[in-house]
Amino acid sequence: MVKISSRLPLFVPAALVLAVMIWMSAASVHAETGFIGDQQVEVKRISQGRFIYPRAALRREIEGFVKIQVTLGETGRVVDAFVLEASPPNRFEKNALKFVRSLAYEPYRLNGVPQRVEGVVIPVRYELQRVASR
Repeated sequence: MVKISSRLPLFVPAALVLAVMIWMSAASVHAETGFIGDQQVEVKRISQGRFIYPRAALRREIEGFVKIQVTLGETGRVVDAFVLEASPPNRFEKNALKFVRSLAYEPYRLNGVPQRVEGVVIPVRYELQRVASR
């Protein structure tokens, strides 16, 4: 579960609670895989920035996902990112890219030397969970 701003617009129904999930691989809660040449490696996420659900999508109760591929530099920061897939199109891409660029990973080291890791795929899911009123 990703922590988001607690400030929601006034027009959001009280019974609607926002839950945004970053889907991880089942093998590791905070790790994704990427490549150094042909070798597949696991990278561990160590921090992330603030996630914001787009207001227009929130107001219209639109859900969706964006799949983004990134390249991590030797420092573990995202140096390149692009959208692989998005549903619905033209709704969440800009916001997801901004969020993914805020991620930081533990630098991957090969024989003690930090390496650039390419092809890390990060799915970002936008979901609204409805909670029963008390």
